[in-house]
Amino acid sequence: MGIFSRLFGKTEEKAPTTRIHTRLAVRRFKAGKSDRISGFPSSLNGQGIQEDVRSALRGLISHSRHVSQNNDYMKGFYGHVRRNVIGRKGVQIKPQSRYPNGDLDTGANRLIKEAWEDWGKRGNCTVCGKYTWKDVQRIAISSCPRDGNFLLRVYRGKQYGKYGFQVQILDFLQLDIDLMADLGGGSYILCGIEFNALDRPIAYHLFKTNPGRFGFRGERVRIPASDIVHLYNPYDLSTSVVGVPWAHTALRRLGLMGEFEEAAAANARWGASKMGFFTKRADIEEEGPVTGRAEGSDGDGDTITEPEIDEIEAGLLETLPEGWDFKAFDPAYPSGEMGPFIKAMLRGSAAGLGVAYTSLANDLEGINYSGLRAGLGEERDEWTVLQDWFSDHFCGPVAASWLDMALLTGAINLPFAKRDKFAAISWTARGWRSVNPKDDATANSLDMQNLLKSPQEICAERGRSLEEVLDDFKEAADLAQGRGIDFWSALAGGAAAMIAASKLDSKED
Repeated sequence: MGIFSRLFGKTEEKAPTTRIHTRLAVRRFKAGKSDRISGFPSSLNGQGIQEDVRSALRGLISHSRHVSQNNDYMKGFYGHVRRNVIGRKGVQIKPQSRYPNGDLDTGANRLIKEAWEDWGKRGNCTVCGKYTWKDVQRIAISSCPRDGNFLLRVYRGKQYGKYGFQVQILDFLQLDIDLMADLGGGSYILCGIEFNALDRPIAYHLFKTNPGRFGFRGERVRIPASDIVHLYNPYDLSTSVVGVPWAHTALRRLGLMGEFEEAAAANARWGASKMGFFTKRADIEEEGPVTGRAEGSDGDGDTITEPEIDEIEAGLLETLPEGWDFKAFDPAYPSGEMGPFIKAMLRGSAAGLGVAYTSLANDLEGINYSGLRAGLGEERDEWTVLQDWFSDHFCGPVAASWLDMALLTGAINLPFAKRDKFAAISWTARGWRSVNPKDDATANSLDMQNLLKSPQEICAERGRSLEEVLDDFKEAADLAQGRGIDFWSALAGGAAAMIAASKLDSKED
């Protein structure tokens, strides 16, 4: 009823109305907007991911090294990386030199492989003489996840061994990562690395002395990029010129979890050490300082002796003096929720590190066969990606430089004019034992019969080359023949019959 109807007693007729809800349908990314719930920052700094890396890199490396030195799970993660990327034998060279008709040059390949294995022995490959090439690989694959980067310097010349080539392991913080400069013409220095106008590394600016060893930086030296092998994983930060620690998303979680475990352990220790407290009634006044077995008096002037327990044994009951009470100290924490909390924290950390939770936490409780196989399968796929990356970005550059000097110095009796032919090299990394060997062997046999899988592929899955396997078979056959045994008949299932026949012959003799 309108105002005029109320004043003059007249009714106002109104037509029925329909409320129309109008909502504009706008297509947009919700994650691109900051709000109170999501916790996203209001805007980016506008300088790109490289500036984010440069400004945070020193702190990231410091925190990563701290967690690496004090966290059992992170130490275990580095062990997983070493075992699964490098393994016991390391990433092994596989020369692939071929004749113009496509056949393998087995003679040249054998010479290159033997020379590479000889160079990789202790005392030959590093300038300090302390490490083998497998040691260098393990150090590199441990340092790169921790610091996000690994630097190796190469030395060429007659004074560096019979191959004229040796390497030196560098601490990444020997690089002046705070150095930035505009050199003009498009060239620049960023994080201590000098680039040309096409973003190609030209040189590395290193401190002459190791800051971690002597505690100061000192004078810098400019090293050509051809003398430096810089290993870092560019897949997460493709626009960055340096890498970040692989645990950069898990560092805070692991650090907080470590502090939590330490506090819980301390609380449990205190609870196990202290039984409780004696409390005095409010109406008791002390006479003088409390030392030893203190005495006080109540309101009537009676002496009150402070209680003291000299020994504790099972079933012992004590009587407290008048005026004293006992309050038990029983910290219930850590209690039942600690286990689920640690598991949740480790699951998040494992996701950030790219490993299975069971591997990082060393926890196989409640895992069935199917779950274990699925988890190992995805994890091993990631290890194979890292194996290819390590072979291409670390082993490949070192082997290419080594081959040049080995041919020039005559350490390998092959012509340098055919260097491009001999530079055809592939790498074989470790494989893994099957979770279900019998079924996988049957499947591999059927795949070969149906031309769906090659022997080379099956050997590569086991971390070996077909040439290596065939050489082993030939050696075994030669050994068996020298002892009067038909190796191939024994391999076909006639070993038991041959042994029985040999025993029969010995009895007849």
